Amino acid sequence: MTTKDSKECFIIMPISDAEGYPTGHFKHVYENIIYPSCEMAGYQAVRADEIKATNLIHLDILKRLIDTPIAICDLSSRNPNVLFELGIRQAFDRPVVLIQEVGTPKIFDIAPLRYLEYSKEMKYHDVLRIQKELKDSIEATATAGADASSVNSIVKLLALNSPAKIPDLKGGKEGLAIEVMHAEMRELRKMMELTLFERNRQPRRGAITAIEYERISNTLEKIQSTKRTSTPERMEQLQMLMRETEELAMRCEEKSDHMHFRHLMERIHRAIAESA
Repeated sequence: MTTKDSKECFIIMPISDAEGYPTGHFKHVYENIIYPSCEMAGYQAVRADEIKATNLIHLDILKRLIDTPIAICDLSSRNPNVLFELGIRQAFDRPVVLIQEVGTPKIFDIAPLRYLEYSKEMKYHDVLRIQKELKDSIEATATAGADASSVNSIVKLLALNSPAKIPDLKGGKEGLAIEVMHAEMRELRKMMELTLFERNRQPRRGAITAIEYERISNTLEKIQSTKRTSTPERMEQLQMLMRETEELAMRCEEKSDHMHFRHLMERIHRAIAESA
């Protein structure tokens, strides 16, 4: 059982329902597998959507993603937001335990890394088994330290000279450095999503859909970056944007277009959670 002094374990996983999975699937994975395993290992599991209760802003969430002593990443559904956050964690060479549902296609870039698998049906004895395995993996990863053979580390796997670091600014300006880094990462995320969108959509079709996708993505960025907007006004803008995105997702003829709008809805959902 965790206490106030328990160390935090940051959870990187899909937050909203994903296409091809039953409603509430990842909520069950979190509550029945991940959270109990963290408790057994002496850690407090924390997801980004739960941090809103502490009135932290998005920059603080980014700092936790980098600074927490251990993290767990669920690769199931190959969610772009999940892979993006995993990339940040890996760039700073921070300990992470990888898990995924049995049958999840391997991701080439991280295929050599080790991961645990859980059953989609999550039967009682399977859940108990994976809880124990995940608890052991958390403890082993946390104590591995600099042992390259025991840590899921792309930095060590690729024999890079050093991991990424937050710029060391004088005068207590670490927050400014994080804010600059966050702005750059937002732009990278947008570029990554647009690239995936363009790669997957059919030629000569979906031009209007691509324009709408970029418009909503840009609007979301503008809402998030505007600091003078009151919380009620920001919430109203985000809710309206969510309704627009849901409507566009329903109109998509191509499955790949629908999937991208689902990911965009997840981004908006996170923005709403952070603004609440």
